[in-house]
Amino acid sequence: MGTRGRPRFWYRALGVMDGDCGGGMKTSNWVAVIFAAFCGNTLAAQADWVLRGGVIYSMDHTASHYSAMAFTGNRLTWLGENEAAAAYIGPETQVIELNGRTVLPGFIDTHIHSMDTLPLINGVKLSPYDSAEQVLENIAEHARTHPYQNPVLGSGFLAPAFGVGGPTAAQLDAIVPDRPALIIDEGGHTGWANSLALEAAGISRDTPDPVPGAHFFQRDEEGNPTGWLVEGAAIDPVTEALGVISEEALALAAPDFFKDMSAVGLTGAFDAGMIDTGELGRRLALKLVEAGKFPVRMVASLYVNQPGQLPTALAKLAELNARYHHPLFNVSTLKLSLDGTVEAKTAVMLDPYILPEGHEAKPLLPNPVMFDAVAAAHEANVDLHLHAIGDGAVRSALDAIERAKALHPESDSRTTICHIEIVHADDVSRFAELGAVAQTTPTWFYYDDLALRYLGVGRFNQMYPLASILRHGGKVTLGSDYPVSWIGKDALNPMFNIEMAVTRQQAGNPEVPVQARVSERLSVDQAIRAHTSDAAWQLRLEDQIGTLEVGKLADIVVLDRDPYVSDPYSIHTIKVDYTFSDGRLVFTRSSI
Repeated sequence: MGTRGRPRFWYRALGVMDGDCGGGMKTSNWVAVIFAAFCGNTLAAQADWVLRGGVIYSMDHTASHYSAMAFTGNRLTWLGENEAAAAYIGPETQVIELNGRTVLPGFIDTHIHSMDTLPLINGVKLSPYDSAEQVLENIAEHARTHPYQNPVLGSGFLAPAFGVGGPTAAQLDAIVPDRPALIIDEGGHTGWANSLALEAAGISRDTPDPVPGAHFFQRDEEGNPTGWLVEGAAIDPVTEALGVISEEALALAAPDFFKDMSAVGLTGAFDAGMIDTGELGRRLALKLVEAGKFPVRMVASLYVNQPGQLPTALAKLAELNARYHHPLFNVSTLKLSLDGTVEAKTAVMLDPYILPEGHEAKPLLPNPVMFDAVAAAHEANVDLHLHAIGDGAVRSALDAIERAKALHPESDSRTTICHIEIVHADDVSRFAELGAVAQTTPTWFYYDDLALRYLGVGRFNQMYPLASILRHGGKVTLGSDYPVSWIGKDALNPMFNIEMAVTRQQAGNPEVPVQARVSERLSVDQAIRAHTSDAAWQLRLEDQIGTLEVGKLADIVVLDRDPYVSDPYSIHTIKVDYTFSDGRLVFTRSSI
């Protein structure tokens, strides 16, 4: 990896080498026009597709509106007014009459775990709003109606529903006594195993915690594991022992899941870690790409959440990027998980928790080694994605970026701090000062009683300060963190994220309390840009996607109505009628 400009593997990953006309980067709009001409997309030539008669938002810095557009291959060739569209229509041109519909750049999910979703698709779907009794009833019903599912899998419950000590293997044994069971909590940072699952993984009283105080097995007074597994290194032995991940299972689940992404207008994504699926997930993604069956443009990451993984992380990332460098799928970002979640009591705070009184979470990556890893990434011009939920973790992330920039002022690295659930007031302006992207998931913006109880009013009022970060000149991007959905499958839909960023309330429900503070609500335009133009900047694809401009890639979504003029509490009901990814029509709503 070089120390000046982007590392060579980055450009190769985007298809810029050797005069490629399929996915190269550009530096300005006039270059895009020349680029389009040299690739055969001359102006006033017959287009492959023409869309006309609607409202087309460019989402670029000019905020231009058009009523028609044309594209050939995977590049936009013309944007203009409806009356001029006929010049681009020939015998082979396919025309969509928009009839007043709205066109936007394809949505980008800036934080998703795409492949890690696949093993859980056929498991029991639980809700963070379920009581312990409801969780147990739903698992029992799923086990009864799926007698051949082995192991029993599930996700979505909230561990504090079972008390501060979390759920136990004995509770799960009572409803699934005949086969192993593993249930992942809503945040994805804890797991719940029954006795057969613990036994399969060889976890007993004598088994040491993987990373004491950070990744550990919850234990009873005698030191026996209770069945509650805290953080990834404690969950991994169980998933491996149970054979939860298999190439065949992933391949079977993938087509329907990626169709679901297309159906909600997602054409781009940042995969924030194939934590469980790893190499199998990456291989499957590339296989789908090469078969022409991958309907999104994905930048993926190498996930690190243990100190022992840091010394070899950059070398491993470079090796992965050398193997996965297709314009539609590359592995180019280092993801560091600095802490866990509030509900798991593993979010790192500047001051102790209120409940449990005096509790202090340990960072997953201690500051000295984490700081060095961030600096090394800057030296190598590698982009970073830092998981930070607690205000202590957010501050550490910002401090690490500040130090890295001081050490390597010529670095081209971009850093995103994801989730930013609690941000101390003193740190809000630092996102803009340091050029750090603030990434989060508005479908979590229900009134968070749990955070209020665990952290108190002061920190509750510092949750998700998106508008303040923007007012200081920072960038905000939005993603689903799927399958960490909170609201189920709807969380995959950017329209829910956009609405809840605007209202900070449950979708469609103006009567519920606003997630503090009201002043942190975004405008509709800010929320859409956080899923399009600013999202593209996070992925370092702003010269290719995220706005509708001549010469850019044809990643496009057609909506049945305009979110700018809709009632804010109805934005989540807006439907996607068409989705184009890389010039390909990948979704059409059947009821059109």
